[in-house]
Amino acid sequence: MQQSQENVLNLIEAKSIEIGSWLNQRVSEIRIIREYPACKSLDFERCKPYISNLNKVLKENYGNQQETFAIGGMDGKGWVNDKITIDISNRDYFEIVMNSDMEYIVSRPVVSKSDNKEIFLICYPIVNDNGEKIGFINGSIALDLISKITDQIDLYNGVSWIMYSDGTPYKVSDEWLKHSELKSDSLDLIAKHIDNHSGIIDTKAINGKDALVFYSQVPYAQDWILCTLIDKAELNVVSNQVINIIIISAAAILVLASIIALAFSESITRPIKILKEQMLEVASGNFDVKYTGKGRDEISVLASVFNKMTSDLKNLMNQVKNIEQQKRQAELRALQSQINPHFLYNTLDTIQWKALKHNATDVADMIQLLSGLFRISLSSGKEMIPLEYEIQHVDNYLQIQQIRYNDKISYHMKIDNLAKKCYIPKIIIQPLVENSIYHGLKPKRHQGDIYIECMICNDDLQIIVEDNGIGIEESRLDLLIFNLKNRVESNHYGLYNVNERLLMTYGTKCTIQIISEVNVGTKIIIRIPIQKEGDICLEH
Repeated sequence: MQQSQENVLNLIEAKSIEIGSWLNQRVSEIRIIREYPACKSLDFERCKPYISNLNKVLKENYGNQQETFAIGGMDGKGWVNDKITIDISNRDYFEIVMNSDMEYIVSRPVVSKSDNKEIFLICYPIVNDNGEKIGFINGSIALDLISKITDQIDLYNGVSWIMYSDGTPYKVSDEWLKHSELKSDSLDLIAKHIDNHSGIIDTKAINGKDALVFYSQVPYAQDWILCTLIDKAELNVVSNQVINIIIISAAAILVLASIIALAFSESITRPIKILKEQMLEVASGNFDVKYTGKGRDEISVLASVFNKMTSDLKNLMNQVKNIEQQKRQAELRALQSQINPHFLYNTLDTIQWKALKHNATDVADMIQLLSGLFRISLSSGKEMIPLEYEIQHVDNYLQIQQIRYNDKISYHMKIDNLAKKCYIPKIIIQPLVENSIYHGLKPKRHQGDIYIECMICNDDLQIIVEDNGIGIEESRLDLLIFNLKNRVESNHYGLYNVNERLLMTYGTKCTIQIISEVNVGTKIIIRIPIQKEGDICLEH
């Protein structure tokens, strides 16, 4: 019932907007007429043929055959045609629109001088270029047009009308009042109950009639209210039918639901019992059980998930067994790898001794550097080493490269003493130095410099590797940064490898920043959390 009332109110609001839009079209037409240059200057000689033509063209829109528009001055006297003139100087609406800031005003119904029909007027002031009011334009609209609009509203055998906010109706006959069982004083009382833009009024307390008045303010008109009177019996007849249908349907559904519940209870509980027994089998360690029932109900979906779970558990058990076997094999390989480095070191020492015996000191020095390089690389199986070991490893590598490239590479190291004791993943600086040589200095074909700096910054260890090589083009640099951010492998494999190891060790707590300019050089800045010997679990 409430929904029915809301639907009717929405329809009345829509109809009031329709009436307001129609009225606004008339106002817009008069507004355009007012802007005609001859009207703005109140040049009657030029205005008369213009107004006469408009009376012929727009008379159907206004419902008047002879006196649609009138134009006049501040004295209230207006010209309609050569036969008809008007004097509205003593009319309330003329006084209001001329002495206020209102753009226009819609009058109450008046009687036309030409055909004695009821009309209402839209009075619009004429303003000259200086912003001064110099006259008026009236547009007269037959009241029958409004009556036709309200007569088209057919809701639950109700009646509709338009009235002012004080209860004065537009064109309401005694026959209409009798039909609607309303009196003029009842309209006044209804008007007093209107306090919102739209709403519903129960007339039982007003005139004893068990009916509802739906009302809505009409836009673009001063104090116009569209009203519709509907008997409650007419309004609720559909709702009462719906209630009866609901009661009958509810009873039928209740009986049918009971029958369905009895018929399907067994088909529902039986699969649950089977599934329960199979779950108990899995709990006892048997992962080969499988539910074979078919269907599309929730139990079938649950059974399908159960089958997948048992299959995944079985596969997981097999994976655990395979991992245990691989772990034992890895332990054996680790034991074997402890022997191979000692053989390598002893062999390099023997080669160094023979080189010294033959006075090949350069060869002996390179072998010694290579041996130190291998020792730190292996680090007895440790993944985390002190920074000073990593710097020693880089120093050995750079000395070998200096010998290889005939001192075309020079390097400079600046290491903070506090930073030397920090533990870092091994071999993260040497790949960056290698990139500087092969991608930065080697293409340069002239002597180049590499700068390595390590320091403590706040709670982070900052490592800088910089060269004065050929640099990286902006497009390639953007691609390199994008690949590192999205963990995409590129031709800078050493940098990619360092980035992956840092992410695996520190997660989002580490950063790699790349700054490069063509023909100037490249700088790589790494920031990682500070870790001392007591902060990590060292592997042996």
